[in-house]
Amino acid sequence: MNGILVIRPGAIGDALLTFPVLKALREHYAGMPITLVSNAQVLPLALAFGVAEQTFDFQDIHWSELFSTTGIRNSSLLALLKQTDLAICWMRDTDGIVKRNLSLSGVKHVVIAPGRPAEGERIHIVDYLANTIGLPIVWPRFIAPLSWPTPNPFSNRTTDLSIAIHPGSGAAHKCWPTSRFAAVIERLWQQNRSVLLLAGPADSERVHDVFQQLSSPPSPAMLKLLTNAPLMEVARQLQPCRCYLGNDSGITHLAAMLGVPAVAIFGPTDPAIWRPVGPSVHIIQGRTLEEASIDSVVEAIDLMRTITWK
Repeated sequence: MNGILVIRPGAIGDALLTFPVLKALREHYAGMPITLVSNAQVLPLALAFGVAEQTFDFQDIHWSELFSTTGIRNSSLLALLKQTDLAICWMRDTDGIVKRNLSLSGVKHVVIAPGRPAEGERIHIVDYLANTIGLPIVWPRFIAPLSWPTPNPFSNRTTDLSIAIHPGSGAAHKCWPTSRFAAVIERLWQQNRSVLLLAGPADSERVHDVFQQLSSPPSPAMLKLLTNAPLMEVARQLQPCRCYLGNDSGITHLAAMLGVPAVAIFGPTDPAIWRPVGPSVHIIQGRTLEEASIDSVVEAIDLMRTITWK
């Protein structure tokens, strides 16, 4: 039986928000293997979550032949395409080159659609992607089916399970001020709650700013820093946490998908389109990021951490 090829370029969050659609695709086309071509950082999670059997990095040079005016010539790519019944490409293909190259390479059915809704169309991205291929989605109760042993990073303590905090995002204009994150951490320490602070490659300056504004933790075990870890390790550390706090970012989407009660602070982006997918998500949004108060965030954490999510 031939398979399904899904091509989804984009950032971590864009790729993760494809997972519920891949799950629906798998259920609709039972028995057909799925190959995902996407952001390299997310690919191990796609295999672990069981939404794809095979993955490729979209940045690998041979995938550039999709856009070649002379067609696809790479032998391994041609072999894959000849075994593909359905190719779904969530990208712009204004001149129809991608669709033509896939069809000429032996793909039986090709669907090309932009990777996000049109300007002014307020439909959630998961529903939008599903609509492009005619599939229904059970939204938002998608919990990643991870089964690895996940010891709580603060399990040697008698305090509550940790609160994970990621102060960064792929764009600076999506980030709540570092002073507010530092103030929330101080408040959590006052409540004897441990904090897992997450930092990706683009977050070093923001995390440094957070540290500059913090007092010393009540004890070393009250603050753990996870820096530049692969997403699989981030997922392992996130999964046992009692609650998560972050901006509109890929890590926020990951936490929500893992079933961790998540507090997401939104600024200029529209949660009607980009709300994280998960069973327990609380959105805080004002006209500006600065309108999200420290009190409202701490209250949301207090509420969300009481949720039984396992």
